[in-house]
Formats: sequence, structure tokens, C-alpha cells
Amino acid sequence: MFNKSQLTLLIGAILSAPVVYAQEHTATTDVDEHMVVTGRDYGYKADTNTSAMRFEATQLQTPGQVAIIDEQVIDEQRATTLGEVLLNDSSISEGGKGRNRETFKLRGFDLSSGDSFLRDGKQHWSHYRQPIELLERVEVLKGPAGLLYGKSAPGGLVNMVSKKPTYKTQVSVSQDIGSDNESRTVADVSGALNEAQTLRGRVVVSKQSYESWRRYNDGSTPSTERFVGGLFLDYDINDNITVSFHYDRTNDDGSVDTGAYIKDGKPVLGDKHIWDAQWSNIENDVENIGVDVTAQLTNNWSLAASYNHQDFERRDIESFSDPESYDGETFTYNAYDRWDNWQFDTANVDFVGDFDALGVSHQMLLGANWLGYYYKTQSQYLKGYTATVGQPMDKPSDLHYSNGKVKDPTERDSYGIYLQDMITFNDHWQLLAGVRFDKSETSVDTYNNVLPKGAVIFHPSSKGSIYVTYSESFEPKDPIDDQNDINDGMKLDPVKGKLYEIGTKWELLDRQLFLSGAIFDITQENKVTTEDLGSSTRTTQLGEQVHRGAELTASGFVTDKFALNGSMTYLNAEIKDPNDPAIDGKRPADVPELAASIWSRYSVTNNTDLNLGVFYEGDRYGDNSNTYKKDAYTRVDAGVAHTIKYDQDLDVVLRLNVKNVFDTDYLAGGSQTKTIIGEGRNYMATLQVRY
Repeated sequence: MFNKSQLTLLIGAILSAPVVYAQEHTATTDVDEHMVVTGRDYGYKADTNTSAMRFEATQLQTPGQVAIIDEQVIDEQRATTLGEVLLNDSSISEGGKGRNRETFKLRGFDLSSGDSFLRDGKQHWSHYRQPIELLERVEVLKGPAGLLYGKSAPGGLVNMVSKKPTYKTQVSVSQDIGSDNESRTVADVSGALNEAQTLRGRVVVSKQSYESWRRYNDGSTPSTERFVGGLFLDYDINDNITVSFHYDRTNDDGSVDTGAYIKDGKPVLGDKHIWDAQWSNIENDVENIGVDVTAQLTNNWSLAASYNHQDFERRDIESFSDPESYDGETFTYNAYDRWDNWQFDTANVDFVGDFDALGVSHQMLLGANWLGYYYKTQSQYLKGYTATVGQPMDKPSDLHYSNGKVKDPTERDSYGIYLQDMITFNDHWQLLAGVRFDKSETSVDTYNNVLPKGAVIFHPSSKGSIYVTYSESFEPKDPIDDQNDINDGMKLDPVKGKLYEIGTKWELLDRQLFLSGAIFDITQENKVTTEDLGSSTRTTQLGEQVHRGAELTASGFVTDKFALNGSMTYLNAEIKDPNDPAIDGKRPADVPELAASIWSRYSVTNNTDLNLGVFYEGDRYGDNSNTYKKDAYTRVDAGVAHTIKYDQDLDVVLRLNVKNVFDTDYLAGGSQTKTIIGEGRNYMATLQVRY
């Protein structure tokens, strides 16, 4: 654990390093001639993506919006959570952070843990804080993606792309020290393991600890210990076939903070007060292991196949406090201990063909995927406890999940086959068409579904494209299982999403700057709604959400010294639910009408860079009934980095980041009793050695 004096020393060293270095090298002629300081010429522009087409595709040939946050941005911001990475895409808004995980909305629609996140193009159970240290970039695919990924939300998907082994030896070791006694050490080693370079490996290890700036009811401080480790291997069987193996583990053991209780726009008992008990704790232990095979079968056809097994075990001890019961001195809470185990198996096989037929060029994808879901839980729930503000909250001596009920495991298998063809007529016109068939099986029922997709792309020049696209999503629903509901046992249709979008993309300034924009209309149909009839309920599928909006993005170099990654989103979102007048015609919670983000870098000299980030979130409602509103806010972040290049292979980077420079007060995501409070001004100092 690092204290504030250590942070002060490291910050001082980083701020003084450029001055000391300059003085030492101008005051003497006896200089090591290998000590040459140069800058790194990286931009934020990404020319290709892997999410939208399930193979490498250029941005100009992708009929949809794909935001890419690359490793350079992640590194400059010293991001440690997926939420910090996704802050760079204005179409994503933050939800709550209960149970030590993050939730998000994309284009105003919820991203679910099981259906809305991918790791290297495969469905990934994302019910925990993601290991950012293992990622080289994050791709945000906007709009329904049912054709290629099956069950998913209409807002889109988040694909986390893992780091890959390199041919050349690369070593990076970094130490972060920050506010709230935060410390993170990361080691990343990669390279060839034999002389022929046919076997390559990469190992990434991270150890992090931090405390919270907030306090429990008794004045104690929450803390978290976190470990991330990953092993990646590539083996070239021959010139045409490569087998890849990966294993990673994330262990997150930390205190619980579900958020603040907001009343009249202010947190009750102040922004530092945590309503959860000081003994609340969640430990997540997640393992992923899998194999991928890529093969060039012929001159025209290639194969990509993969399998991944994910085992996720969680121990969750919480108080489930009720802030609304607060009477000025006491409040009520319950005691809860729960054990969960999720097992998530995914398998994919894709055949990609590049060929000419009937006078036009085809890039055809024929694929299939399987998803196996298993979940088991046991928990104990004890009610009726009272806490006094300022005093420790009692923990029942007999609280243990083994004293509670064991539920029958939940199992589900999903299968899908899909066909997609990108037809190129000439240099100006392309047509995308595809169809997917899905089947989902549970112990209760079987679901079948067919999804189409179509798009037309026009290239007015080699540096730009204009597209029109239509796509769908679906989310199967189990039959109604509630004896108090008058429709108990009734089968439910899948919830479906439909997208109409027109957009354009351009590469400007000698292809150094990428600009993209779109207007879209997304309708989610068959939403499940439940009407309260007094002595009973009635569940039907009359609900609907309609989201219409526009997006603008820019990434790359504006000048030789100035690079930026920016986005702006306007969104008009409405819930339509005739069964529930409380939410009918209202705006979904935590969905701003306007949001924007900019992260930039300016190279002051060849070896010193300045970063500036501005993040704007418009006012939002805190619930679907629109009973209270969260004010708009603008947060400004800044950073400075100094790179010392000792020789051709060795770099030392000194970095200082300041988040929330102007100490802005703001409310982030979460419900009225679980709202996340934005942290005030905080610091991160970094020493990084790269070889």
C-alpha cells in the first residue's frame, strides 16, 4: 500500500525530470551519445475493425458506425476499468456500479452482461470488472448486430480485443501511484520463443490495490485488491495454419459501495457516505481458457475457428441497506450472503471467401456459433436489522450462504448459422446482404428466430463512403412464471430491435484524420410489461422504445503535433408502454439528450506531450418515471508525459495525469438510492520502462 508521501515524491520526480534532464545535458559536453530523445508518432486513427464484419474490414467499407478506442488512448489515460475506456465514446452512458461491476447503455439501450459484450469476437460473460491490462483496443459496434452475433441488444455490442504475441521481443513494466492510496504494477513481456519465430508468446501480469474516497457508516474506508494475469501463445504449424492458445485469470476482492441516496438533487448524509455495511465484500474469481485456429485453405477461402471456456465464481456478502427508511438517526438493512457460479462456453467457425462470380467480386462469410450457459447459486437472506448513523453495522453471526437455499441450475444452449455477402460491383458501389437462423434451447422451451441485414455503400472517391443500412436484433424471453399473473405460463415472443441508418465516412488530411457521422432510428418491439391489477398482475408484450439520433466522430492527426479522438451524440429516446402510465412517453433513465467527449494530445517537443480531455454529459433522468433529474456536467482531465530514449530499443516514460482538474461535482449513473457520485480532483503518476 502506498501512502500520500510516496505519491508526492513520484509526482515531484515526474514534474522535475524534464528540467533535470535538460540541465544535465546542456551543462556538460560529456554526454552519452546513445542518449537520444525522440518522440513517438502515434495517432488515434484506426483504419480497420474486426467487429462489424467478423473479419478484418476497413472503416470505409463498413456500413455502420464502429468506434475504436486503441491502446494509445488507454495507455495515455492510464485506464483501469472498461468504464474509463468507454468514456471516450459519447454514445455510451454509464449505469450503476453495484456488486463491483459496471453497467452501460449504448445509444440509450441497456447492455446486458451475457449478450452485449465480446472478447475477440466471441460472446463473453461480462458480469465483472474487465481486465483492461489484457486489451490492445476496444471496438464499439453501434446498432443491432443480430446477423453475426445472435442474441443481443439493439444498441450494439462492445468487443474487447486481446493483446497478441509479437515476433520481436517487447518488454513493458509500469508502476502507477495515485490518489486514494492506489498502486498498480503491470508487466507485459512478448516475443518469439524459437529461432524460426514460429512459436510466439506473451505474458501480462498486473497487481493493483486502492482505497475509496468515500466512507462507511462507521467511518472506515473501503479497499480493493486486484490481480490480472494472461498468457497468449501463437504457433505456426506451417505457412497457412496458426494455432493460438490463451488463458487469463482475474481476481477482484473488494469492499462494496452501491452508491448514494439522492434527494432534492443532493446526496443524503453527504457525498462521502456509504450506506452499505462495512463488512460488505465481493470476491470475483474468473478464468478464461481457449484455443483459436486460423487457416488459409485455398487461394480464395480461409477458416477461423475458436473455443473458449469461462468459469466465473463469485462470493457476495452485502447488507442491502434501505436509505429511504432513514429517519434522521437510523435506517434499516438486511443481511445477504450468496455464492454464484457461471460457466460460459462459446465456439465459432467461420469460412471467408474472396472470389469473382457473375461479373462482380464477392467477400462471403459463412459461419456458425454455439453458446452454452450454466448457472448455479446458493444464498441466505436475513431481514429486519437497524443501523445507527456513525456506528458499525452488526453482521449476523450465522450469516453464510451454505445455510440458505440451493436453486436448481439454469442451463441454456444457443445455436446460430449465418451467411453474409459483400458484393463489390465497381470502385463506387457495394452491396451487403445477409441472413441468420438461431435456435435457443432451455429445459422449458425452444426458440427459433430468423434475422436479415442489408446495406448499400457508395464511394464518391477512394477517401470516402456513404451508406444506408438495415439490421435487426433479438432477445428471447422465457414464458411467464408467476402464479399471481393472470397470464402465467404464456409464451413470450423475442424482444426485437430494428435499425434504419444512413451515414458517411471520410479520410482527410492525407488520410491522417478520420471523420464519421450518421443519423439513425432504432425501435425495440415486444418489450415485456407488467400491469398491476391490485390482487394480481398482467404481463403482456405491448412495450416499445423508439430511439432516434445522430452521431459525429473524429480521430487522428489534425496537425503533425496535434491528435484527437472525439465524438458527439444527440439522442431522442422515448418509452411507449400503454400498460404503465408512469413510464409511457417518458425518457429512459441515464440517457442524456446530448453527450460529447474529446481526448487530445499535443507534442510540445519531440519528447514531451500534453494531454487534454473534455467529457460532457447532458442532463438525464434518474429513473424511467422521470421523477428526478441529474444535472448536466463537464469534466476536464489533463496529463503530461515525458519520454527519454536511452538508445534505439529502450524508452523510459514519466507521466502525470489529473482527472477532474476543476474539481467538478456531478452525479453519474445509477438509480435514486444507488447513484454513483463523481470523484473530485485526483492524480495518477506513472513510471514506465519499455524495451
